[in-house]
Amino acid sequence: MKRAIALALVLLSATGCATAPATAPAGASTVQDCQGKDVTIPEPPRRVVALDGWAAQSLVRLGLGDRIVGVGFIGPLTAESEPFRGELAKIPVLAAKSIPVTEVVAAQRPDAVVTAFSSFGGAPGTAKDADLATMGAVGIAACQPRQAGDLSVTYDFLTKLGRVFGVPERAERLVGELRAREAAVANRTAAAPKPRVLALADNPVAGQPVKALGGGTIGNALIRLGGGTNVFAGVTAMHADVSPEKVVEADPEVIWVVSDFSFASTTGPELVAQVKANPLLATTTAARQGRVLTSSQYLVGFPTPLNLDGLEQLAAGLHPVAK
Repeated sequence: MKRAIALALVLLSATGCATAPATAPAGASTVQDCQGKDVTIPEPPRRVVALDGWAAQSLVRLGLGDRIVGVGFIGPLTAESEPFRGELAKIPVLAAKSIPVTEVVAAQRPDAVVTAFSSFGGAPGTAKDADLATMGAVGIAACQPRQAGDLSVTYDFLTKLGRVFGVPERAERLVGELRAREAAVANRTAAAPKPRVLALADNPVAGQPVKALGGGTIGNALIRLGGGTNVFAGVTAMHADVSPEKVVEADPEVIWVVSDFSFASTTGPELVAQVKANPLLATTTAARQGRVLTSSQYLVGFPTPLNLDGLEQLAAGLHPVAK
């Protein structure tokens, strides 16, 4: 059934909206939009557009791949493992390197549009809430907090998707598995020192602000959970522009290069090599000791079950097991 509901849904904790109103039809779910207003969705959506690969990953992990009629920004799909990667490869690609524009989304006749971003319409030409209303599609967005100290944003996103799409048991089981992996990391690193970490999104350039990951990011949560301390956790921006002088003053003990951002000068091993050789970082403890780690933003950039892969990878780098 088409619904003229088009509100980005805020992520809730497990107790955020436990029950639907008594007048709601069977199969309905009640959620809150980003302004905290309750919205009742009459029935689980059947035709879904995932605006980005992170959203598609979450839907497929919940066994909802057969409902996805199109996906955009497919870079994150390259980080998936089998059998999920094969299932994701079957989904029609609407825009490989960007969020699909409004007309392309509307052409799929979706009754739901899902994104791992904080809201809709951020990129030029892409669907805003009003556009979703015109399509008769409900919008589900992962509204991230200004300060991310844990992975509740990821767990709540999965829980909300489970409720909206009528598979709450699957979501509960998946979240339980992910929480168990998080707990295993915590147990291993709890007693270890917490090194100061600088999370870089690009190679610093003289005379320009340094692109670091601030406190309002999944990366910040992973640093804390992995047994480290983000030197710029107090900056709430996703990409914190800080001066080279502030970096030197913070003296990170570990530099964590988060690769694959579209705005970065380069990616992968080449970016890591540039950071290691960068004279602006040469005096830091991290550079002097050669402690430069790397992860792809496809694992650690936005809410996805793969955040736990990123956590385990980072924790192993921060606290290597002695041989």
